[in-house]
Formats: sequence, structure tokens, C-alpha cells
Amino acid sequence: MLEGCQFASRAEIDALADAALAEIAHRVYEHTTYSVSCPSYVNRYLVTPPQRIADVGREERNGQARIVSEIDTPGGRLTAVTGRDSVTHTTWTIKYPVESLADIEKIRSVPWELPSGLAPPDLSQLPACFAERGVLRTGVSSPFVCVAGMMPYQYFLELCATDLGLIRELTAICHERIMSALEVLLAVKTIEYVWMGGCEWLTPPMGSPRLYEELVQPFEADLISRMHEAGALCHIHCHGNVRSTLEMVIERGADFFEPVEPPLDGDITFAEAKVVAAGRMTLGGNVEARVLENESVQAVEEATRSAFEGGKERMVLQTSAGPIGGVTPRLLVNYHRMIDVWEECSALS
Repeated sequence: MLEGCQFASRAEIDALADAALAEIAHRVYEHTTYSVSCPSYVNRYLVTPPQRIADVGREERNGQARIVSEIDTPGGRLTAVTGRDSVTHTTWTIKYPVESLADIEKIRSVPWELPSGLAPPDLSQLPACFAERGVLRTGVSSPFVCVAGMMPYQYFLELCATDLGLIRELTAICHERIMSALEVLLAVKTIEYVWMGGCEWLTPPMGSPRLYEELVQPFEADLISRMHEAGALCHIHCHGNVRSTLEMVIERGADFFEPVEPPLDGDITFAEAKVVAAGRMTLGGNVEARVLENESVQAVEEATRSAFEGGKERMVLQTSAGPIGGVTPRLLVNYHRMIDVWEECSALS
């Protein structure tokens, strides 16, 4: 699974401006799927209906955009400011819409309604080649991160310490709203795959074990159960230290978990994680993007071979992130060596 290298057709690859990326994508084309995503409209501003959020200002400078958004609430407008880099395609928050308890009351006062564009997948709009390699998917966030994401992280942690009941209540609101969106998307049982991210925000030491147990486990478990009822697989995305929570991910029913990051980026090797999973969940891991971007061919080979330690059943070889800012000559050579090792090691007996 090579993020940024999966395309619907070779014609799409040929149209890429980055010739090096096209070279990689062509090489792995026959061995990859591609996805068609059906939007859930789940945001990290308390899953506020998107029709209540409007971009009101945009400034471009040196390849970066500064975007001002306003949330229309019964108690007055809230302002958020985000930045976006056109080269790396990264987005960051400059100003959060919530900075006080009064702001929380404002944003939670927005009446809930389904996003205006929310609908089950329109199968008539799928590409002609979809049946050969395509996967129909959607994506949501862990409910608690839709609370944490609307305020500075240190303020979220402060509220977890001083008023956990409030955070739990807000998380329940987000859970209900996400479930409402999933009910629409999964009603016709055509979505095959649901990505869910955000639990890394509370994976210890980012948060305490208690916070993870109370704010992640029950809410995600319920959403995963609904995905399974509709015949969809659940993909949990979580960077960082996962040794202490991997068993809990299995318990709440996830089908695929990634990326398993070895020290120093994480705290568990892929081989150790395979022992924990014991065939109950597929694991994705892990050649770190920083290794591919910056280190030698030998380092890439060692990282790739280590991913196969402990067995190759129910594992997916992947990078921790896709190419950032274009494929450099070093990155191209390193990608090819990673693929060489994958070809050598991946055959199942």
C-alpha cells in the first residue's frame, strides 16, 4: 500500500507532472488497488453541519494559502484560520474556533442537520474500470477528536483534567452525528471500506490510559459494529506509540491497523505487533517516510526486510506517508529498492 502511488488507470499516471512519481506508480500498478471516496462531511469542529461553515477570506503568499472560515452559530460567529502549503499539500491550524467555555456553548448550540450533500454512493458514476481494481470507501474521524480538533490541544487536555464529564458529553454528541452520517452512507451496503483516524491524539503518552479507555474505546467500537453490519471493513489509522493500545484496537473490532512504527518513531516492532495481533487483525507497516526521503538504499533495504520479520500473513507493506513535495532522485532510488525487496519477500508459500 503506497500512499500517493495508487491510480485508477495508467492514463492517469501518464498525466502526472512528476515523472518520477509516475515511474513508481507504473511499476506497482498491477499490484495496487485504487479507491473512490464517498464524502462523509465529518469535520473536527464538533461535526458541525458544513452548511453552517463558510470560507470568508483567502490570502496567497509564497505558495501558501491562509484561509479564514466562519461558523454561524445562534450565539454568534466563531472564526477559524488554517494554512495550506501547495507543494507539500499539508494543512495546519493558525487559529481554532473554540478558545473558551463560552465558545463551546456557541458551537454546541448549532442545530444538528445532515450535511446537505450527504448521500449513498452513486454507482452509475463509477469509472468504467472500477470493477477490476477499485474499492468504494468513505472516511470518518474518531468522535473525541472532533472535540479536540476544534480547540488548542493543551486546552483539550486541560478540560479532560478539569471537566471530563463535559468532554465525554461532547464526544457523545460527535458520535451521534457521525453515526447519523454513516446510516446514510451505509444504507445500501455498497461501501466496502471505512477509514477512521484520530485515536493517535490520545494514545499514551499523548493522553492517559484512562482517557483512551473512556473517550476512544466505546465510541469507536460502536461505529465499527455499524460498519460491519453493513459489510464494510474498518481501517484504523494511528501513528506513534501503540504498544499499550493495540490489543484494545483488536477488541473494538478493527480489521486493519496502520502504521505500526518501530522505535524511535513508535514503540513496537512489526514482528512484536504481529505476535500481539496473532492473526486477529491485519497490520500495515512500515517503512518510515523519513527513511525513504533522507537515508541510504541500505537503510531502506534493512527497514523493508525488517517489516517481513515475524511472518507475512495478514500484513501489508506500506510507507508511513506518501511522497512529500515531489519525488527527489534519492527518494526514487529508495522507492525502487523497497519494491525490489517487497518482490523478493512477499510471495506466499
